[in-house]
Amino acid sequence: MGPESSPAALASAPEKHASAQPRATHPRCRLVPFGDRDTAALAADMAWLHAMLLPHSPVALLGHDFMAGFYYSALPRLRLICGHVAYVDEQPAGFIVATHDSSGFMRQGLRKAFFPLARVMLQSVLRAPRRVAAIWEAVQIMRTMPPTDPGDRAGELLSFGVLPQYRSREFMLRTRLRLSQDLLAAAMAQLCARGVNVVRVIVDADNLEARMFYLGNGWQPGRDSVPGWRKKTVEFLWQAQRVDPAAPTRAG
Repeated sequence: MGPESSPAALASAPEKHASAQPRATHPRCRLVPFGDRDTAALAADMAWLHAMLLPHSPVALLGHDFMAGFYYSALPRLRLICGHVAYVDEQPAGFIVATHDSSGFMRQGLRKAFFPLARVMLQSVLRAPRRVAAIWEAVQIMRTMPPTDPGDRAGELLSFGVLPQYRSREFMLRTRLRLSQDLLAAAMAQLCARGVNVVRVIVDADNLEARMFYLGNGWQPGRDSVPGWRKKTVEFLWQAQRVDPAAPTRAG
């Protein structure tokens, strides 16, 4: 759950998504991971979900082509981002995106895929010159990333959301599905498998639902104002339990 959707992004989304409604008492649910593998269909679904759920984020403001053609295709192949898409009865219902390198994943993406990124960015700006503002915001966010402690491997939840009809109380009671919890657990498992021991997430300060969600899952408040963002945002932190090598262990 991160911090106006572009007409191009919504127009490019498959029409079947717009009419999808959860109806079955026991719907089929699956989480599809992405990372070092991806498909064009999966990238398109992620771009559609991002535009629907986080329309004001800098990534969404850069348009569908940027998301589907670079962000959710090149970055997973480079193993710079990972995550899952939740499908309910084969309809995209939610997604989560994370990185094991909070401070450097975009810099590495720029270095390793500069020309594909430059082409997509140029096309995006030519179609909608106002997107320059989103590029500037992204640059400011990268410049204000906090330094990482030498002993930490810091990851970040970059984008996270579930469509309202799949997180409603009625849907959860009827189906006993908790897509938000399942997506969070799956992404955290991916990060831990990559050696991450500290994870940060940035949410809009006025997003009470997201703030309560992270607090309820044991995350701790971090910075109460994060620079670089257009809207006021706050930070939450998760930290793996550290084992003191000098501490006595229980025998047997």
